[in-house]
Amino acid sequence: MRRTRLLVPALVLASSGALAAHDLFLKLSEYFVRPDAPVRITALNGTFTTSENAIARARVADLSLAGPGGRQPVDTARLAAEGTRTAIRTRTGSAGTYVLGLSLRPSEITLKGEQFNEYLREEGLLTTLAARRAAGELARPSTERYAKHVKVIFQAGAAHSESYATVFGYPVEVVPLTNPYELKAGDTLSLRLLKNGAPAAGIAALAGGRNTAGSAIPTAALLADHDGVVRVWLRAPGTWYVKFISMTRVSEPKLDYISQWATLTFAVRR
Repeated sequence: MRRTRLLVPALVLASSGALAAHDLFLKLSEYFVRPDAPVRITALNGTFTTSENAIARARVADLSLAGPGGRQPVDTARLAAEGTRTAIRTRTGSAGTYVLGLSLRPSEITLKGEQFNEYLREEGLLTTLAARRAAGELARPSTERYAKHVKVIFQAGAAHSESYATVFGYPVEVVPLTNPYELKAGDTLSLRLLKNGAPAAGIAALAGGRNTAGSAIPTAALLADHDGVVRVWLRAPGTWYVKFISMTRVSEPKLDYISQWATLTFAVRR
């Protein structure tokens, strides 16, 4: 996760360090909720614990909730800025596992050469970094068009449901192969990384989070196999994320890369 702050999006940034577009995560204060009850979800546009700015409704391409009764759109009027954070209010139905998905329209950012290189290192995008090095472009500024597609899984009541595996059809997404709420700390969770609906074979991903004491869970670097599958050892109870970025080099005026970002958040019991 990024250790530096984005101050001026879509501009060439003058400060030192790796400054890049924010991560986006969806989180709940409690992931085990009641059926037929209101639920409040917070969007953090920054890191897993902090948010730099709220999300404008105009940027939302999709907001929907999947549960035992299927997938339904969520009115963007239920999304509201609360300072630098964004609150999303929805409601559960019958007992089961629920997934809220949020997909944003693209934005752009330009970074100086070393800032972009450091961003690639931090996100595990080493193939792109190696290509820049081979082309002699490490000092070259880069403009990136990025879009974020994020999900959070939570559990209502005791009954589990297959909705945890709902594919939302986003450009990139993370889909568990087992319901996380059927697992506990110490188990291993397999997840499939998708790009345009197909397995994202060989793509790098990261997993981490916060344990129940609020301390950081060490970040694990992952590499998807030929089926786009990564496996995460759930070493501690708490709130977890799995994320990856699909980045493509393009030859367009004033644009160097297009990237699609995916995050999935869920909780792990003791």
